[in-house]
Amino acid sequence: MATTTKKPAAKPAAKKTTAAKPAVKKTTTTAKPAAAKSGELSVTGNKKIGTLMKEFNKQFPYLRLKICYSYARQAVAKGESISGIDVDKTLASVRRADSGGDISISGNKKIKTLEKEFDTVFGLYVQVCYTEKNGSRYYTSGGADEMTLAAFNKKCEADGCKKGEWK
Repeated sequence: MATTTKKPAAKPAAKKTTAAKPAVKKTTTTAKPAAAKSGELSVTGNKKIGTLMKEFNKQFPYLRLKICYSYARQAVAKGESISGIDVDKTLASVRRADSGGDISISGNKKIKTLEKEFDTVFGLYVQVCYTEKNGSRYYTSGGADEMTLAAFNKKCEADGCKKGEWK
């Protein structure tokens, strides 16, 4: 009886090896959306100004946020210096009474759009700032306001600007 020489054990072992590969791919796929989501910063009225500035600077290390009351805009236009708002206060406690809402900050948002959203949503004057390698500090303006936050952060890094400190 020569028909009893089949080796069925070899085939199931091969199937077991193939089944392990899709499980690895599935794990890799789930990790990608979590990484993309972490690049977005949520800004609500409950957030403290200091916390926002620190989170912004962590996401964009060569940039800083200057957050001021809306009347500071006129002082800047006159060439006067301005001071920021107390970092221990929440956005809800300093915003205009008739304003409210949330803002989302991501690297693909233009600087001018972010500054305008703070004015519209919270009634606050916000400027994106940077420090050149010689220590001179500036607000963005002109062409820089047309750039995205990520692109301007990269430009500042390439130009040798100092990493910002959120304070």
